[in-house]
Amino acid sequence: MNLPVCLPLDGELLKVRSVASTDNFGLPPDAGETFVLEVADAATSPALLASLSLLDRLLGEKLAAERTRRMDEMVDFMSARLLLPSSQEQAMAHRLAQRHAGVLNEFGYYTAEQLAQANGSQASQRTALVDNWRKRRQVFALPHPDKTTRERDVYPAFQFSDHKPVKAVQQVLQAFGPHKAPWKLALWFTSNNGLLPGSARPVDLLASDPLAVVEAARQDALEPAA
Repeated sequence: MNLPVCLPLDGELLKVRSVASTDNFGLPPDAGETFVLEVADAATSPALLASLSLLDRLLGEKLAAERTRRMDEMVDFMSARLLLPSSQEQAMAHRLAQRHAGVLNEFGYYTAEQLAQANGSQASQRTALVDNWRKRRQVFALPHPDKTTRERDVYPAFQFSDHKPVKAVQQVLQAFGPHKAPWKLALWFTSNNGLLPGSARPVDLLASDPLAVVEAARQDALEPAA
């Protein structure tokens, strides 16, 4: 337990101070950090002494519980990296990876810098324009799957018309709220939807029937799994 050299308990009956190895307490040089409780009123000494054993036990229990918690965290961390995925999980991950790549391959994407340049932004921070759009939930970003070539987020191109945010996209994001994950948003836009005419994909109606897209989002947002 690390305590300051002198920690007065103002208004109380004792002080806690650190004991240096050079103090005249007969301590060996390697005694480590030691503390002395100075009692202002001798009448309180018996009560203090009686409580020390209880404090020692409670501290021991607290330390043991903290060690157990940290051990559990380490075991969970290591287990997550040692646990091999099942064949079903591998197949699911493969299908999902294909869908993620398919979204970016079919519709393309922009970086924040590309959008800033296309809009003639003069901000010193090249991502400032798109950061502002993102904070206002006018657009959403996706982490690029290939971390070896692109570390930054990218913005699916279907969100933009002439490099500016499409209004219906903002309304869809408002309908779903802040808790729908970015890739789930991207897959919602690019998957067939039974609430739309001909079970069309929302992305295909953003320009021709944005009201229908927004209404479909509002209805889907009411579903528990949305």
